[in-house]
Amino acid sequence: MTIKDIAKECGCGVGTVSRVLNNHPDVSGETRAKVMSVVDKYGFVLNKNASLLKSQDSRTIEILVKGTSSPLLNEMLSVVLNRMEGLSYNASVVVLDEYDNEALVANRVYYEHKPQAMIFLGGNPDRYGNDFEKVRIPCVLVSNEPNSVTNEYLSSVSTDDIAASEYAAEYLIKKGHTKIGVIGGDFESSEITKKRYKGFLNAMEKHGLDFDQEKAYAVSKYSFEGGASAVRNLIKRSPDLTAIFTMADSMAIGACRALNDMGISVPDDISITGFDGLPYADFYSPRISTIRQQTERLAGDGLAVLLNMLERKEPARQVRIPFEFVEGESVRSLN
Repeated sequence: MTIKDIAKECGCGVGTVSRVLNNHPDVSGETRAKVMSVVDKYGFVLNKNASLLKSQDSRTIEILVKGTSSPLLNEMLSVVLNRMEGLSYNASVVVLDEYDNEALVANRVYYEHKPQAMIFLGGNPDRYGNDFEKVRIPCVLVSNEPNSVTNEYLSSVSTDDIAASEYAAEYLIKKGHTKIGVIGGDFESSEITKKRYKGFLNAMEKHGLDFDQEKAYAVSKYSFEGGASAVRNLIKRSPDLTAIFTMADSMAIGACRALNDMGISVPDDISITGFDGLPYADFYSPRISTIRQQTERLAGDGLAVLLNMLERKEPARQVRIPFEFVEGESVRSLN
């Protein structure tokens, strides 16, 4: 019985199980109870000494997950762990809050555990550039890319967040929406948020539309709860909105749930777009109109790029994976 087996039986992410076993507070009571019932069922014991020895093995690849509640990153973590099963490397997972400095943690982990390479699932290389430049082992950043960081060891595999966000925003505008709100992350802690916001503004400016950030932008964590809380604040400040552009499917679904509780129908009263294209967005009602990132390819190509750096001594690469727009049921045409 491993952490991965527990996650599979519970129907939750490996990162979630890890947080429960390490007594992390950012887990719901229901999820914690579900995980612990499986742990008790099989008599699972987390061997921290064994985990430490494994992380100190020179064949270890450290995986830093930036965001304790991100379904996208949990999905990518599962892909990476699955791909690593047949390899001669150990995997050690560190889960961080989305406001943490992942490069600072990476440097500490390197000096304590001496891993052979690192994978960053999510991250802000330009915000923490000085710390990223100190990471001197092969590493790959998955889902974002460095723009101002000079580090010969740092590769990236990402989606063009600016272009994708511009496409989604333009879709709303072409459907006749001009009064559009935004639910997004915190600008100070998230480079991806800045890129997706830039893409949104590009579309608005292209069509000569104004945007009042003070009234029509609501800050949220990349989570269901964050989206639900943000949309309540947004509607109070801008009750005349006809559409909302969100920066994650989890935000979009949380917003839809909260709007429904407020007696506001999606898409009849207000339209919503998401971002990520994760499976649950396709099964939600209404089906979320969203940017679909190629999660399997992002994570798989990220691992492949890292292994090429490790084993073939290839130079760092910056790779972009194409996106697609999924026209769901959460956007109403006003034309």
